[in-house]
Amino acid sequence: MKRNISYLLALTLLCACNPDTWNLDVIGMISGTSAGIDQRAEESFAYNDAHGYPVINAASEEYKVYICTDTHVDRSRTNWEQFIRDYHADIDCPLAIHLGDLINAQNHWDYMRRPCDSIPANPLKQDTLLVVAGNHDLYFNQWSEYVRLWKRSTYYAIVRTPTGKQDLYIFIDTGEGFLGQKQTEWLTNTLNWADGQGFRHIAVCTHTHLFKRDSSQGHTSNMPLEETYALLHLLKQHNVEMFWCGHDHSREITNLGTMTAVIIDALFDREPHPAYLIANYGDEPVSFRFVELTPLVD
Repeated sequence: MKRNISYLLALTLLCACNPDTWNLDVIGMISGTSAGIDQRAEESFAYNDAHGYPVINAASEEYKVYICTDTHVDRSRTNWEQFIRDYHADIDCPLAIHLGDLINAQNHWDYMRRPCDSIPANPLKQDTLLVVAGNHDLYFNQWSEYVRLWKRSTYYAIVRTPTGKQDLYIFIDTGEGFLGQKQTEWLTNTLNWADGQGFRHIAVCTHTHLFKRDSSQGHTSNMPLEETYALLHLLKQHNVEMFWCGHDHSREITNLGTMTAVIIDALFDREPHPAYLIANYGDEPVSFRFVELTPLVD
């Protein structure tokens, strides 16, 4: 109990001293303030039913996917803008992915959206950005703002090549550190359906990593062990190849049989080692490399 009180006091002092984090949702780090995962999943399912799932057309059999995470955009968004320019400029990239913690704290959505709206898309290719919610995106009961801008956080997307080969990207909401029953059922049904579709590659994209490293994010630090075990079994059973995630701000690559789980570095401007990832998709197993940006802090 004393440790928890000390932790809250330290967070309060930190927020008071830093103008970019003074409105950090301390309560939300202990107990969620947004709609719960089952409600968020139901709202995503309703949007999926009404509008369908994204289908993205690649210009060739081989293409690239740009993936970033934890931009924590506030008044500072240099790295986020660089990521957008880079994936726009790459003619071989039809899809970019953000794995959550798009914003840093309350009322930062306009800062985050401004580069998306102001940096021109590439007219020579399909140029799609897909996102999933992180814990910071849900703080201060901001789920409604996330939905207004991004519509859903549990869904899938398909990239289709000129010869009809297809790759599947499944987005799951772990922003509050839970999969929940309804989302788990949807994921199971989606993977069962995918088994008969002949997908070339299957990737799962989410915010929270699979294995706990610390408790710095309170109840959102990691998923419960029971959910982690069940999720790992499900992904292995259905031959998922890649598990893309963020949250930990520390790069980690874990080979789990035929699946590779990758924690991608944070792209936050005040991160000492900002980076994003480029994945190469084709007929061979997925390969990837990290693009390290120049730190904006000493």
